[in-house]
Amino acid sequence: MALSADAARGRGPQHRDMLVINHSALPRDPPDGPNPRVGVAGFAQGIRGFEAFTQQLEPGASTGTRHHDGELAILVLQGSGKLQLPDGPQRFQAPCTLVVPPGAEHQVVNHGGGLLQLVTVAAPPKGVAPR
Repeated sequence: MALSADAARGRGPQHRDMLVINHSALPRDPPDGPNPRVGVAGFAQGIRGFEAFTQQLEPGASTGTRHHDGELAILVLQGSGKLQLPDGPQRFQAPCTLVVPPGAEHQVVNHGGGLLQLVTVAAPPKGVAPR
């Protein structure tokens, strides 16, 4: 796990459960592909109640179709696009939050002329122990 320089040297707040995670040292998914997703907080970092990912999409790019059994919120920090859901698309523009129902197949598409910046927060399915 990558910690900030201050955290690695023991500086900063001394709360023993607090972590500072350096995003630049985290693996990308896909590692060499366009528009990678980065798991910035989650089970790999010892967090049990949720997972968080960042992703930047170039104009015309999409996340690919995804499915989550638990609750999902996508924070749109920059840009605009379309959230594709089974019952039809929803257009959006930053700043906003996209709430995807549990179990819904979904895809985010950048239909704007600039970068689309997202932070996704996903809860584990109810009754399922985190990995």
